[in-house]
Amino acid sequence: MIKRLSPWLAHPYLRILVLLAIFILPATVMRLALYVVHADDFSGLNFWQVLVAFIVGLRFDTSITVTMIGIPVLLMLLPFRWSHHRYWQYAWGAVIFIAWILFILLLVMDTIYFGQVHRHIGSEVNTLSNDVGSMVSIALMEYKLALLLFALATSMGAWLWWRLLRPIPAHPHSPWLRLLMLPILFLLLLIAGRGGYTGKPMGVGEAFFSDSLAQGYLTMNGAFAISHALIEKEPPVKSFIPQAQADAIVQAQLTSPNARFISPDYPLARITVGDGHKKKPNVVVLMLESWGALHMDAIRREMKLPPLGATPNFDQLAKQGRLYTHFYANGQRSIQGAAAILASQPTLPSMPLLGLGMEQNRLSFIGELAQSQNYQTIFLQSSDHGSFHFDSIAARAGFNEYRGAEEISNVHEHPKQAKTWGTWDHNTFQEANKLFASAQKPFLGFIFTSTTHTPWIIPDARWNKYTSGSDRDKFLNTLFYADWALGQLMDAAKRDGYFDDTIFVITADHANEFVEKSEHVPNQFHIPLLIVGPGVKAGIDERVGSQADIIPTLIDLGGWSVTYAGLGRSLMDDTRNADRAAFTVRGDVMDWITREGWVSHNLDKRIGTSPALAPETANTLELKLLASYQMLMQLQLNNRFMPVGNH
Repeated sequence: MIKRLSPWLAHPYLRILVLLAIFILPATVMRLALYVVHADDFSGLNFWQVLVAFIVGLRFDTSITVTMIGIPVLLMLLPFRWSHHRYWQYAWGAVIFIAWILFILLLVMDTIYFGQVHRHIGSEVNTLSNDVGSMVSIALMEYKLALLLFALATSMGAWLWWRLLRPIPAHPHSPWLRLLMLPILFLLLLIAGRGGYTGKPMGVGEAFFSDSLAQGYLTMNGAFAISHALIEKEPPVKSFIPQAQADAIVQAQLTSPNARFISPDYPLARITVGDGHKKKPNVVVLMLESWGALHMDAIRREMKLPPLGATPNFDQLAKQGRLYTHFYANGQRSIQGAAAILASQPTLPSMPLLGLGMEQNRLSFIGELAQSQNYQTIFLQSSDHGSFHFDSIAARAGFNEYRGAEEISNVHEHPKQAKTWGTWDHNTFQEANKLFASAQKPFLGFIFTSTTHTPWIIPDARWNKYTSGSDRDKFLNTLFYADWALGQLMDAAKRDGYFDDTIFVITADHANEFVEKSEHVPNQFHIPLLIVGPGVKAGIDERVGSQADIIPTLIDLGGWSVTYAGLGRSLMDDTRNADRAAFTVRGDVMDWITREGWVSHNLDKRIGTSPALAPETANTLELKLLASYQMLMQLQLNNRFMPVGNH
C-alpha cells in the first residue's frame, strides 16, 4: 500500500493532499460511527438529511485539519535545499503525526461523551480540565484496555507514519515558482481553516443550519467542538427584546404570593416573610449522582412503564412524601446541578461555572440563607476532597462543616480501592447521619453521592442483581446499591430521632447516559424529586419543576424570612401551575420545557421544538426562554442578583 503511494508521497503537492486526507477520512468514519452507535439520537433524520450532514460536515473536518497542520504543511513546502533535507521533513512529519494522534483521540473522546449526554463536548471541557486527577482515575479504571490498545496502535502508527514519509520530495527546479505558489496556498488554507472566505470564521453554530438539532450534531466534528470550547470567550451580550420587557416576562413567570420583588435594580431579588413562631425543620438535600427519573419504579409506574426493581427503598419512601414526576435538571453536569440547587441559578452557555467564577456574584446560597435562620450547615461529598472545587464551593455557599471522601470512615467489609473515585455512598450516608444526629438543631445537610458514577463499581456481589454485563446493568447494580444505602440512612435518621423533624429533599445532579428516546429533549434532563417531611402533603405531583425551584420551596416549607434571588418558584405555590417551566442548558443550547412542549435555541436561532407544537405556542415559549437568558446574562455581567449586604 505504502509502495503504491510512494510516487504520490514524493510529489510535494500530492504529499500534502495525502496528509490532509489522512485526517479527513477518519473524521468521516467517526461521523459514521457516531450515527451507527448512537442511532437513537438520529432516528428522526431521513436519508437526505443524513447525506447533507455528511457533506456539510466535511467543512468542519477540513477546518479543524487545516487549523492543526496548516503551518507544518507550509513549512514542508519551503523551496530551499535545507528544507528538503530528510531531517526537516521528518521533524515536521512528526509534528503532524502527533497532531493526528491528538485528532483521533479527541474524536474518540467526543464520541464516548456523546453517548453520555447526547451532544458533543462543550464549554464544560474547561471544568473537566480543572479536575484532571479524577478524570484520569476514571479513564484508567473504565478504559484501561482501550487505552492500552490505543498506545499499541500509536506505536504501530508511528512506524507506518515513518514509512509513509520516507520518500522525500526533490528540491524544486524552479524555487521562485514555489515561492510564488506559497502565498496562494496559504490563502487557500486560510479560507479552508476559516470555513469560507466571507464573514467571521466558522463556529460551532454553523453546524445547526437547519431546524433539526440531530442533523446539527451529526454535522459537527468532535475535535472542532472541543477546540472551540477550549478557546471560546464569553459570548457577546445579546438583547433579543428591551431589557424592561425581559425583566417583566421573567417576573411574571416567577411571581408568587409568598415572595415580593424588592427593586427594579435587582429584578430577581425577592423577600419572604415566614412564621416567626413556627419551629424550623431540619433540612437534608441529597444530590444523587446520575439518578435518572425513569429508573425509579415509583415514577415508571406513573409513566405506564414496566418496573425495573432497582429502587425499592426510594419507591417505598415515595409513598410517604410528595413525588414530582415532571422534574428536570437545569444542566447535564454535576457542577450545573450544584449551581441550580445551591443558588437557584442555571449555568448559561459559555459563562463561568460554579467554582470557576460564578460564585463571585452576590448570589443567595442555600447555606447562607439557612445560617441567617440559625441553622448549622453541613456539606458532604462521596467523591474526592475538593473534586470540582466543592470544598471551596461549600464554604462560599455557607456551609461551616465539610467532608470529602478522604475524611469519611469506611463501614463496609470491603473498602473502596484507593485508585477508584471517591468512597461508597453508604459510608457517606452513615458519616452524614453521625454529623446530623450530633448537630445543633435545626441543621441543613447537603450530600452529593458518587457510587452511581462510571465506572459503576459495587462493594460486593450482594448488589449484583443485573447480570448481563452491559454498562446499563452495571449502572443499575450501583443504583440498587445506592438505593439500599439511602434506605439505611432513613433507618438511621429514625433510630437517632431526627427523621420526624427533617425535610428530606431527594433529587439528582443530572440524568444519565441510559436515557431512552433521547430525541425527546425533556428526557435528557428528567430526574426525580421526592420531598418527605413535616408540612409536606404526600402524593403524586405532575407540575413541571426544576432544580432552581428547590430553594424557594425550602424557604416556604421552613417558614424562613429571607431575601433571595433565583430563577425558581416554590413548588408549594399552587397558582398558575400550567405556566411552570424548566430552563435547561446542554452545551451551547438552551431549552424551555413545559407541559405544552419544548423549544431549543442556540442564541442565534431556534433550532428545535417538540413535535406538533403550535407555531404561536412555540413563539411564546421561545420568548420566555430568551427573556430568561437575557435577564440572567445581564445580572451576571453586572453582579445585580442581590443588593449589597443581602447575600
